[in-house]
Amino acid sequence: MKTVRIREKIKKFLSERPRNTAEILEHINSTMRHGTTSQQLGNVLSKDKDIVKVGYIKRSGILSGGYDICEWATRIWVSENCPDWQEGQPLLVDSEGKVLTKDLIRRG
Repeated sequence: MKTVRIREKIKKFLSERPRNTAEILEHINSTMRHGTTSQQLGNVLSKDKDIVKVGYIKRSGILSGGYDICEWATRIWVSENCPDWQEGQPLLVDSEGKVLTKDLIRRG
């Protein structure tokens, strides 16, 4: 039952815009009494058919150097905001949740 509540909370959080794994973990742990582990969160995100991986962000660490963190979105959000997206293609989204097109990216 706990994973069902986590799953629903994640979908509601992702309905606004794509988020990375760290943001989702922070949200779940700050809004739920018992929270979750990063491993359980990763399992929920990767197994749920309504949630898709839309890209990666680079995170820099003091000890480990740089590493990638996955960006996640709901299929509904992707279909409404980027209808020609195909699974496996990265999406570029600004901090407000607006999808950046190739033309905007080239202009810088």
